[in-house]
Amino acid sequence: MIRKIKGLINKLDSDEIIIQSGNFFFESIPTFRILNNCKENEEYIFHTVLETNEWNISLYIFYDEFEREMFLNLKKVSKLGAKSALKILQSADAESIASMISANDLNGLSKLPGVGKKTAERIANELKDKFDVFITNDNSTKLNDALNALEALGFERNKVFKVLKEMDIENLSLENIITQALKKL
Repeated sequence: MIRKIKGLINKLDSDEIIIQSGNFFFESIPTFRILNNCKENEEYIFHTVLETNEWNISLYIFYDEFEREMFLNLKKVSKLGAKSALKILQSADAESIASMISANDLNGLSKLPGVGKKTAERIANELKDKFDVFITNDNSTKLNDALNALEALGFERNKVFKVLKEMDIENLSLENIITQALKKL
């Protein structure tokens, strides 16, 4: 099973990425991190998942091992396939998704493409134990409240997650968390 591939990016946009590795060209849907961190005509090493079935061969390409693991875990959720898992990873950072799962943030998960309320509940329930390291239970209520408040003010949920992830919210009140986050947003 291929785990990594070294290749030159020939084309990079939100719909597809074309990677040349030797004499082979691979077409793939880029993830959030690939779109944000990679440039055309530069060489990268990507983490991969190769799937074959009777209808096709699919090579899924990821920026790092964590993103690859998130894909594999999302794919295991009942009624969520590889294409849906890839759509989710194309719209949000893998760490933000892990934070939403750990915090049981059904509102945030349901805003991801192809994820409704029931799917968000399944993702949170089936993957909760996989990503507990991201948020402790004491902080999940404060995190959700801060996310909801800042989102109500018009900020994008994924950007708010990144800012809150960098903050030490354990010893801060909800008001202080929101105030400090506003300064960074």
